[in-house]
Amino acid sequence: MLGQLPYFAAGMGTDFTDLVAWQEAARLAADVLGAARRIRGLAGGSAASQMVRAAESIPANLAEGYGRGLSPDGARLLRVARASAAELESHLRVAALGGRLPQADVDTLVSRTRRVRVLINGLLRFAAQRVTH
Repeated sequence: MLGQLPYFAAGMGTDFTDLVAWQEAARLAADVLGAARRIRGLAGGSAASQMVRAAESIPANLAEGYGRGLSPDGARLLRVARASAAELESHLRVAALGGRLPQADVDTLVSRTRRVRVLINGLLRFAAQRVTH
């Protein structure tokens, strides 16, 4: 039964906000916004802006994908969310390499970003199984 899967926080999942991936991605986006406000250095504003856009794209695409159901377009949006998570990880790593963010902060955010990607991969596998069965 759908509600017994780890993809939903509780019950059958009647809204995108019930998706564990969306919940974690939304919290991650909020924390990335906080980190972006602390970015230092030349071009820090544009780096921060790119980072925030990538982070906010993840829960937005999860929500839109959920709204489109288990259709091919819904799965495409889940893949866009996953790609945005990879983009976010890249921005975070570059910010650490450039000394714009502390490595410890980046390590925590990267770990959380990877968790969101794992959850999205699970949703994609679930969607693929539902479409083929």
